[in-house]
Amino acid sequence: MKNRNIDITAVLNGHKEGLLAGPALTSFERAIGLARDAGLQVEGVIVLDRPDAATRMQFASVESRYEIFETDHGDPGLARNSAVAAANGTFISFLDGDDLWSPNWLVAAHQLCAAEPEVTVAHSEVNIIFGEQRLLWWHIDSRSPNFDPGYLRFNNYWDAMAFAATDIFKRYPFEATNLSLGYGYEDWHWNCVTLEAGIDHRPALGTAHFKRRRKVSQLAITNAANSIVLPTPLSSYGWLP
Repeated sequence: MKNRNIDITAVLNGHKEGLLAGPALTSFERAIGLARDAGLQVEGVIVLDRPDAATRMQFASVESRYEIFETDHGDPGLARNSAVAAANGTFISFLDGDDLWSPNWLVAAHQLCAAEPEVTVAHSEVNIIFGEQRLLWWHIDSRSPNFDPGYLRFNNYWDAMAFAATDIFKRYPFEATNLSLGYGYEDWHWNCVTLEAGIDHRPALGTAHFKRRRKVSQLAITNAANSIVLPTPLSSYGWLP
């Protein structure tokens, strides 16, 4: 039976990040610690999807503190779905294995989503991109007068390291990436589906995600395959919010 007293399930998704997973784990633990200090009940879950030995080794020292399990999806969206199925928390949030949360992320995102849990997905206010690229990615509020849903036909507004009610992720699971058919960008597709369902995507002010750009990553592989996002009703110019 699931423990309904848990406020947040914090999920770290690993793959083949190797040593880069170490800083991500430090960030993960710090955000969990600050959320617990704020009075929130937080469980940590680590999902390793087809990990290599170097990545698995990064988590050996924390096996007593967090639930750690491996999956064989070879797909980031399906690995997140597995985490959702295992989650006990009312809310859930994801951290990719080579990225970082700002320490206040879980507290600020919970405050935003708890006010309207059925219709809110929280994102960082800004993504700070580093590594192969250096840039800032500001996340727009879908309630802003400057928001244009039509932009989602051409590009993604928000990344996958979101925070929302676990029930939202259960109702709208991530789709598998299928590069052989030319479809990718599972987070972009999920953003379209949830927005179409009347769920707002909003930045938690004062938060940042630090996103590492690497030459070899799922995004780089998807871009190189000239993939497109799976069609949704929003893809049609006849769609209205």
